[in-house]
Amino acid sequence: MPAARDTATVVQAARLYYDEGLSQSEVARELGLSRSNVSRILTRARERGIVEITIHDPDAPPVRDPALETAIEVAFSVSCAVVVAAGRASGLDAAARAAAALVHDRAPAVRSIGVSWGQTVQRTVAQLEPQRLRPAPRVLPLVGGLSMLDQTESGDSVQRLLAARLGARPEPLFAPALVESAAASATLQREPSIARVLAAAAGVELALVGIGSMGLHSSPHLLEGMGLTEAESDRVRAQEGAGDVCGRFVDAHGAPLGPPTSERVIAVTLEQLARIPEVVGVAAGAEKAPGVRGVLRTGVLDTVVLDAALARAVLARA
Repeated sequence: MPAARDTATVVQAARLYYDEGLSQSEVARELGLSRSNVSRILTRARERGIVEITIHDPDAPPVRDPALETAIEVAFSVSCAVVVAAGRASGLDAAARAAAALVHDRAPAVRSIGVSWGQTVQRTVAQLEPQRLRPAPRVLPLVGGLSMLDQTESGDSVQRLLAARLGARPEPLFAPALVESAAASATLQREPSIARVLAAAAGVELALVGIGSMGLHSSPHLLEGMGLTEAESDRVRAQEGAGDVCGRFVDAHGAPLGPPTSERVIAVTLEQLARIPEVVGVAAGAEKAPGVRGVLRTGVLDTVVLDAALARAVLARA
């Protein structure tokens, strides 16, 4: 019987057991050993570092990167940056879990919460642990409805799901996020019911928003929903937009784009966002770096949650 210290036998037994999924009895038959000897060999494989076992707990909090967090806070003057390593999860899942934990911690201390929409915000709210807050906070939409970006897997809107997670009732905004003319936008926002909800949304204590990047993911849908003419599309391109938040586009320096996009969104303004006590922006994916960098430069975000790959890309050209 080969001794357990025989490296070739140890490696062979480890491959059969861990890589090929054989039982210890099957490994014993394959190598002509007793089952007890196989058990000792596998123990020796771990002791000698031939085999390393890593446990990935899906419920454990994402691992944060303090160095990247500090770099983001310094470069963009945000109060708090949360940067998480993706690990075996996607960057989107890691960032969403971290943002959900942050909202869970903040929610009991506020009386009102506003929420935008988009894939990352959807994933964040879906991962939020339910809690029944008393008194329940007001839950308000920061942007009008847009079904393609505001539909969770459960079929609920992001706002309704967030309210359910907090034991609250959502206060709906019966207006589209995007319209095809400045006149339509102005008319709708003069409607008392719409104006009342938008005013309340502008006064929330905590806001959860997604961050878009021009030409990627949801951003093209926003432009499509505005029904721009060819001449208007040329004007938008000339303004060199970089990112968007709550349907509001900004350039690489954080300056808001002007008409036509600024006049076709029914949502809180960037100025109103900036006055909210804490705005939490969440984004994932290195490809979003230009948009995230532009939105960070607006100064509307107090807290930002990013995956590590995106944080590095944002800093690379900051």
